[in-house]
Amino acid sequence: MTQEDEQEATPPWDAARVNLTSKELAPGVFAVMPDDVFTKDHVATTAGFVIGEHSVLVVESMLNGDLAAQLIGLVRQVTPKPIRFLVNTSYHGDHAYGNYLFPDSTVVIQHPATKRYMEENFEDDRRFMIGLMGKGKGIERVQARAADITVPDMIGIDLGSRIVEVRHFGFAQTPGDLVIWAPDAKVLWVGNMIQAPSPALPWLLEGRHRETMTTLARVRDFLPDDATIIPGHGRPMRPADIEFPLRYLRELDSAVRTAIEQGRSVEATLEAVAMADYAEYSLFDWAHNSVNVPAAYRHLQEPGSEGA
Repeated sequence: MTQEDEQEATPPWDAARVNLTSKELAPGVFAVMPDDVFTKDHVATTAGFVIGEHSVLVVESMLNGDLAAQLIGLVRQVTPKPIRFLVNTSYHGDHAYGNYLFPDSTVVIQHPATKRYMEENFEDDRRFMIGLMGKGKGIERVQARAADITVPDMIGIDLGSRIVEVRHFGFAQTPGDLVIWAPDAKVLWVGNMIQAPSPALPWLLEGRHRETMTTLARVRDFLPDDATIIPGHGRPMRPADIEFPLRYLRELDSAVRTAIEQGRSVEATLEAVAMADYAEYSLFDWAHNSVNVPAAYRHLQEPGSEGA
């Protein structure tokens, strides 16, 4: 899907109306979520922070300076310790545009692909995000700030008597998807590799749905059954909940592959792959019909794919 295609979608949330709240999941481990997270199946960006003996690690920086300031304010409500680390799970603006508002002493951490994208495409991406989210949402004031440290695989970060792991399990929505794991609290932030619990569906914005399935299965198998997952835009969930997007992707793969084998065009495939059992999702028409089916069709038509 091109950026022009995505700009046709109605913004799923209004950046000027987001009110962030924090929830302590374990001592010193907080999820930061919009206040409507338990009443909708897709909300504004979720985030979080982990407090160690000496310092704080923050997950995500939000879409603009106003939301980043809300996030920092929630940290300051519970601790004066320095925010030493900030991790972006991807290059998406609603997860990384607020970086500039954090202190110069804060170390920004990203995957190498995320850093590269932000350094090479920031102005184009900002114009795109203004078109997608609307003018006057604070994006115009955003300043570029990419990583100080990149993580291609995994690092452990010592906050003082507490280690937090930053890991890359593989492609899920972008080449640079990172997750943040607080092992003593059994809490994992996954960014947009999982939008939200059921009925929310994956967004195959860059295609490659089979890689997404592999990565999600790796994440599920890594976690203990009682772990808590903070998805990119929804309420906390359990590892068992990952089976829902995996089932959807498996069914999508099978149905689109069958349509290709029958010689259907992408337009005819859209009619054949209705998958109405998943239509409860509030963004179903856009996510499934405008994004996922065409993306899977293109991917399965590529040379070397079983669907080609």
